[in-house]
Amino acid sequence: MTITVTNAQALAKLREIVSERPDHVYCAPEHMWSEESQLCFYAHTDKDGSAVSAGCGIGELLHRLGVPLEQLREVEGYTAMHVVNRFTHGLSRETVNRLRIFQAEQDQGRTWGESYVRATGEAI
Repeated sequence: MTITVTNAQALAKLREIVSERPDHVYCAPEHMWSEESQLCFYAHTDKDGSAVSAGCGIGELLHRLGVPLEQLREVEGYTAMHVVNRFTHGLSRETVNRLRIFQAEQDQGRTWGESYVRATGEAI
């Protein structure tokens, strides 16, 4: 699945998501942790492994843009830049880089609000 989206649409959707929970610090559900896996997931699962919700900021963004949770599960372990490029068409390198920075900042334990500011230079 590839979604055609403009830079303005993607950044507006990210802003909407962050505005809903600017103080949110991403943390994967404990049952998903393991020594072999990262602690950031594009989609969260229940204990049986079924996708139940979007996970990290980029997972939330892509899901709200129309990417099914099961498809997000298939790209776990790939970088945010790879995943954004895999599922979207029409974004500039600058926008993809902003999304990459947002994800990297989130992965460093910053709030979504802080991550957004660092990625875009704009306050929420």
